[in-house]
This record gives sequence, structure tokens and C-alpha cells, in this order.
Amino acid sequence: MPDGFCTFKIPLTGKAKDKIIQREEEIMKKFACFALTAALLLAGCSGTDGDNAAQSQTETGSAAQESTAQESTGQTEQEGTQTEGTQTESTEAASANGASIKAGDYSYHVESLEKEWTTDNGTLACTVKLAYPVFEGDTEGEKNINAFFKEWADDKLDYYENDKDSIVNIALQYQTELETEQNSTQEDSTLPPVPPSEEDFSVGGVTVRGSVISVFMESYSYEGGAHGMPGRANYLFDKTTGKETTLASLISISEEELNQKVRGLFQEQVKGNTEGFFEDAEETLNNKKDFIDNYYFSEDGVVFYATPYEIAPYAAGYTEITVPFEELGL
Repeated sequence: MPDGFCTFKIPLTGKAKDKIIQREEEIMKKFACFALTAALLLAGCSGTDGDNAAQSQTETGSAAQESTAQESTGQTEQEGTQTEGTQTESTEAASANGASIKAGDYSYHVESLEKEWTTDNGTLACTVKLAYPVFEGDTEGEKNINAFFKEWADDKLDYYENDKDSIVNIALQYQTELETEQNSTQEDSTLPPVPPSEEDFSVGGVTVRGSVISVFMESYSYEGGAHGMPGRANYLFDKTTGKETTLASLISISEEELNQKVRGLFQEQVKGNTEGFFEDAEETLNNKKDFIDNYYFSEDGVVFYATPYEIAPYAAGYTEITVPFEELGL
């Protein structure tokens, strides 16, 4: 079964971005604690100065608590916003708990599995997490979509286990060689230690539009180095039969017309914010022949995206434009 994922070198969206933000927040919290402790130790018990330091600590703590409360409130409000047929942060939380999620007239939950691979000596080499939607109805379409993703997960596991070029087997080989080298009498190691590899697939959202069900998948892959790799893929299914279909077969305009429309919208973004894009961004867009592969469905329309490094630095993430469903005959 075709994988369909497009991967790049920095996790900037979805769960990948959340992981990076969470790590950075933890580091900053630890740094703030260390700095405060050092300041109190220097102040010691020097009378008024000590009282001022204590007062400063109290004020800082209150401000931090207030800021945290505001952030928490904002996060709660954001997570409480849900649009029909599209997975938001609140439904993402539901996914983690295995709860039922609504998508139009359909309901589904997220099936998750996790597997670890270790060397013969017990060193963790790689962790894989697979998540995919399971529709809860008994229609032919839903059953066939469920069978599709069950096979997708089985194929993934088979690939990890048996393909010598899979992230799992590459990680096992490296960690085994590293152990052998570290246990030898060699003084200078030629292999640097690296954290365990990981690959994580998640359900980005399910959208029902007309006669199709759209399943948007996201991934995060880390194989050592400073950053991991984000990935995206969108799967379209006929609601009645559950058979996979393509965007090109559904839209009412030609692929050439679609490419012209999408290219023009990207070019408008580049012209409106030249500092946020590479100098040759317009040239890259002019030379790109096909935009139809990189897309997903949202509640507003079909979102087309340029990948990190394609027309902008990785810090910009995915550059996106939205074409309303009506303009595509959907």
C-alpha cells in the first residue's frame, strides 16, 4: 500500500511542533528556577536586601502564576473550539483518550499502537507509534476504510521489521555497533552516541464533504541530529464504497487550471511578504508544475501547502493557501 508521506527536516506543525515547544518550555522553566535560587543564595540574610529579594520573589511568582493562568485559560478556550468534520485540538485530546469523535454524520475513534526495538544488550534503539482512524458505523464504506487503515498499519510494521533500510533496522544496527565499539579496548570512539530513533504517525483530522471522506495524517520522524522530520498525507475515500479516490477525479476544473489557481495564490503570499520567503521563491513557484499532491481538507476548503525549505526557511513551517470547495466543484 503506498505510504504517500512527504517528510522534511524540522517538525513545525501539529504534534511535531508541540513536542519541540514542550521541550523548550521545560528547559526555560528549569533555567528560571536555577536563576532564582542563585539570586536568593547571593542575597543571603542581609536584612532589608533579603526582604527585598523575598518580596521580588513573591511578585515574580505571582506574575508567573497569573501568566500561566492566562495561558491556561487561552488554551482552554482554543481547545473548546470545534468545527464539524475537522479535528481540532479538543478532538486531538479525545483521540489520545480513545473517545468517539464526530465528523459530519460519522463517528470514529483513533486506534493507537506503540512498539519499541532494543539491541541484544537492552539498549533502546527505536520507538514507533502508529495511530489511525476506526469508523464506528457498519456501512460498507466505513468497513472498507477501516480495512484500508488496518492494512496500512500492518504494512508499516512489516516494513519496520523486515526492510534493512527501515528506520528501525538502521537504528538497531547503529546502536549495536556503538555498543561493540564502547565495549572494545579502543580508546577513541569513532561513533558518537545518539538518542533513540522514533517515528510517530497521528490523525490530523477527518473531514466529510459531499460524497467523500478525507483523512488527513501527520507524522514525525527522528533519526538523530538536531531536528526530526515532519510529514503529511491525505487520503480520500468514496463514502458509499470506501474505495480510495483522488482529488483530480473529484474537482470540476482541469489540473492545469488548478495549478494556475494555486500558483497564483502562493505568488500573492510571496509578494505580500518578501522578507519571509527565499529570494528565488517566485522562480520556484513558476517552475513547479504540479501542486495537487500536497493538500488536505479543512472546513473552509482544500488547503494546498508548500513544504519547509521549498519557498521559505524551515522556521516558517508549511506555507499554506486555501481554495474554497465551491471553486473546485466540491
